[in-house]
Amino acid sequence: MLLSLLVYSLTGATLFFLGWHVNKREQQSLLQDGAKLPFYSWEILLSLLIFAVIAGARYHTGYDHAMYLDQYQILQETGDFSRHNFEYGFEWISRLFAYFKIHYFFYFAFWALLQIGFLYFGLRNHKHLLCWVGLGIMCGSYFLGWMNSIRQAVVVCLFVALVPLIKNRKFEFYVLAVILAALFHKSALLLLAVLVIPFFKLKDNLPNKWVLLSVFAVFVLLGSFPFWIDFFYDNQWFLDLTGYSNYSNMNDPNVAGKFRMVNWGPSRLLILFGNLSVIWFYPELKSHFKDDKLLPYFFMLAFVGMCLSNLLMNTTHFILRPVEYFIIFYLVMSAYLMCYLFNTKKYAICAVMFMAFYLLFVNNVYKAVYLPSVTNQPFLYHFFFYPSL
Repeated sequence: MLLSLLVYSLTGATLFFLGWHVNKREQQSLLQDGAKLPFYSWEILLSLLIFAVIAGARYHTGYDHAMYLDQYQILQETGDFSRHNFEYGFEWISRLFAYFKIHYFFYFAFWALLQIGFLYFGLRNHKHLLCWVGLGIMCGSYFLGWMNSIRQAVVVCLFVALVPLIKNRKFEFYVLAVILAALFHKSALLLLAVLVIPFFKLKDNLPNKWVLLSVFAVFVLLGSFPFWIDFFYDNQWFLDLTGYSNYSNMNDPNVAGKFRMVNWGPSRLLILFGNLSVIWFYPELKSHFKDDKLLPYFFMLAFVGMCLSNLLMNTTHFILRPVEYFIIFYLVMSAYLMCYLFNTKKYAICAVMFMAFYLLFVNNVYKAVYLPSVTNQPFLYHFFFYPSL
């Protein structure tokens, strides 16, 4: 327990400091000669390296880590996977690592480097967000999610970097990037649907916060009683299209028209409070960051993610997996909100939101230790060279 708390908190704090430092240096550079710092600034490169090392050194942190590790070791020993439905891009890179007998530490570190690298690259012109984003990755539930759905998480983080292509209507480049991303996880094809967003004038036509809160409340209510789950059961094409049929079990009662009930515990309440706060403060954020052309896109994608995650809360995990493409923007919007509250010296509210956004890892570690289960225990951090620690 202590190791997990130390790894998450200290890594999060380090990423926070490096993000704060690179933003401070950039602000000084802008005042002196009007130049922004490049993406390859030493603070960003060090952040990527630290995250990759922490991710690579883990052992069975993330539910699917054991599966990926087993597949990689089988590939090294036999020259082939025992599972034969991995996407071509993921398979090619895995075979390259296995061919040169590279230790799995570097294999997992490589995928983690892609994850945070794509995310930070997407926010390279928003360095004021990096400190809060880095903290949120480790101290929210994002690290566990990325370490679990390794392939999809790479595409999720890439999606953040592709948003400017949507805003600037560079559709051909966006479509090409999505098709290439599908070589690593088939569900990337779902991102083609996002091309409808530029046809909404988000800056001018976005409903007021009361309408947004009402819509959000409807999704929360519907998610509490998912009688509509038959849609997924009767539509195998949806599972096949996204590649999630690999994870599904049609005998699962959640898929067969029934539903589970997720408890309204501390984690869910904190996330719900954070969702409501992002929606409530969005008008102030839009005014404070009035020159930020990407903010409306980030918010709309986050809003979709917040609504869908609550709608699908009581379904199975594989149905929730596509929502990860939008939930990543909740991480970005929480960073916007923290920046706004801190810059406007609303320290009391800032402290409250800090607890909502960045103390989830404490509850997750507590549940893993004192309420052990298949879903809770993978949150604990173990080093591969000392897994019993």
